[in-house]
Amino acid sequence: MQHSIKSLETYLRETLHAPVQLERWRQAATLPAYLTGQYDFFDGTVGDVHILFLHSAEEPVPSAAKKHERALQQKWTGPVAFVFERITPRIRQRMVSEGLSFVVPGNQVYLPALGVNLRERYQTRVQTTDRLRPSAQVLFLHVLANHSPASGTPSGLARRLGYTAMAMGQALNQLEDAKLVTVHKEGRERLFELAGEPADLWLQAQPLLASPVSRRHYVVGVAPTGHKGLAAGLSALATYSALAQPTVPVVALDRITTKGLLDARGVQELPTVDEADLEVEVWSYKPGTLSEGPAVDRLSLYLSLRDDTDERVHSALDEMMRGVTW
Repeated sequence: MQHSIKSLETYLRETLHAPVQLERWRQAATLPAYLTGQYDFFDGTVGDVHILFLHSAEEPVPSAAKKHERALQQKWTGPVAFVFERITPRIRQRMVSEGLSFVVPGNQVYLPALGVNLRERYQTRVQTTDRLRPSAQVLFLHVLANHSPASGTPSGLARRLGYTAMAMGQALNQLEDAKLVTVHKEGRERLFELAGEPADLWLQAQPLLASPVSRRHYVVGVAPTGHKGLAAGLSALATYSALAQPTVPVVALDRITTKGLLDARGVQELPTVDEADLEVEVWSYKPGTLSEGPAVDRLSLYLSLRDDTDERVHSALDEMMRGVTW
């Protein structure tokens, strides 16, 4: 029982990045035998929400769990969450459709009372890291570019990079899986440091890093200052090298800003760049997150152009990267 509590506490604390305190629920002794025979009960505060957790060694049956949740309403008025050692995809879907909160320590958490939708964390993570998530890529590039071998809490990183604390925690998990950082604890806080020299890690990470560009739009009817984007693509590369500026300027925008631009009066989208006033790259993360100047950051720009087949572009990329101080 004590092991179950500690496992659940640790998982919730590391996944949600919130203080967690659990203890046996004293009123469990007053419950019917069919409940006490199936569950261990402990209550606790996750963040500032008081939750009753029902731990069962048996496979979950959603219809029965729903009845048991209703039976507890006479003794407990707050949120209830079921804790299982394992759960199948089919049962998981039924639990979610029934609105039943549940936790599988080390794997999954679904706690609507905390605003937490289904989160999954597979136990064998290292072998499944094929590409970094955008949040993990942003974190990695930020650390490389700012010479920050160590950082603070996920919540601190979240404020700096514009993500939630939960997203930063998951990003750290993925970077650790990829052996790009090492993570350790000081008290309850998770700290990290780069797992090697920045230039070496940049090369090591290349197969895991993706172009930030998810889509391109070619538009007319946009004034030269009628957008909020940073110079990107060949326009940005021209600011970092001797490459000539392209005929059609290129800017990077996030998805929401792009939609606002395309919906603006007088703006028309074209199928090709030939007659466009502006080429818009839609990025998977906010272009300004890693840049303090008028152009996107060098590392993201490199990733966006590394597959270009033009030798002049690769020559300009080499020139640009020689200006990076690791």
